[in-house]
Amino acid sequence: MLLGFVLAFFACVVSAQEYDALPYSVENGAVDESTYLGWRIFHSTCHGCHGVDATGTSVAPDLTERVKKLSSRDFSIKVLSRYRITMSAEAAAGDDQTEMRAAFLEQVLRRERGEVLMPAWDQDLNVRPHVLDIYAYLRARADGALGQGRPQRQSDND
Repeated sequence: MLLGFVLAFFACVVSAQEYDALPYSVENGAVDESTYLGWRIFHSTCHGCHGVDATGTSVAPDLTERVKKLSSRDFSIKVLSRYRITMSAEAAAGDDQTEMRAAFLEQVLRRERGEVLMPAWDQDLNVRPHVLDIYAYLRARADGALGQGRPQRQSDND
């Protein structure tokens, strides 16, 4: 239920944003507060798998390439619910548990093959409120508006 509320909230927030609208601001190499927060959260939470500056590792993909194809809404859904076993309400509540067993088996097989599964971050209070900030940082990197390393904040230039 909480996940449904969170996803509905993000859908409302994100629907107001056009995909083409830039979710970040970079002026003279300095970023807005949201993009800076995205950098901080990414480097405290995500870089262990996705690499410093989001360029990927042998464990997880280069997000500067992946985020080019994702709207902020799609990105939010992936980060908040990635690899959670999901199915229709009818299948989950019904007497036939075939779909539930198949989803569970798929998850077990992925782990047996040594695949690293990205966790769902919907319960992490350090990540959940900043998903769009992370998206802003990654889009700035993907668009080439922001280089590697720690960005300078626009507020530091005031």
